[in-house]
Amino acid sequence: MAQFNVFEDVIDFSFWKEICEKQGKLRHFRRGDCFAHTGEVLRNVGWIVSGAFKHSLIANDGNTKAVGFVFEGSILANYISILYGKKMPTDIVASEDSDVLVVPASLMRERIIQDPTLHIRFANALFEQAYEHVLNDYRSTPEQRFKQLLMRYPRILDVVSLGDIATYLNISRRQFHRIRESISTVNSDNK
Repeated sequence: MAQFNVFEDVIDFSFWKEICEKQGKLRHFRRGDCFAHTGEVLRNVGWIVSGAFKHSLIANDGNTKAVGFVFEGSILANYISILYGKKMPTDIVASEDSDVLVVPASLMRERIIQDPTLHIRFANALFEQAYEHVLNDYRSTPEQRFKQLLMRYPRILDVVSLGDIATYLNISRRQFHRIRESISTVNSDNK
């Protein structure tokens, strides 16, 4: 099955998983626990054994917005923070109870820097995903974007709060509720 984040389909992250399995410490995060805070340099990264996390920020209007998600079998990190020592632009928060194999970010930084091809592929894949996300916000309706989310990760409604999905789609909860009702009506009419 394809990963939720497209860049994870492009890069073989078995090296990441292997480093975490060999040198990592298993940590449990309860729903709402923070793995990393906005404004800090990421000191640790991980491999999600079970569970899910969201990347979120406080918008200029003071509201919290989900800007990304990572799920079981994925890396838990921020590329710019681990490679360049930049401060985190988001919080990374557990969306559900989760287990993560955690290692120092320096291990991944060293591994990625040692392999210039991997470093370039990583940066290119992240750029392509970000650019496609921006373009998709223009070319697709919120309903189409929600259907794309469901196709990428069918369990998203079981793992991520409706409010987080709405903010990720950059729509109001009311609009999201209407979209869900519309899809439910269409699905029940097709049965």
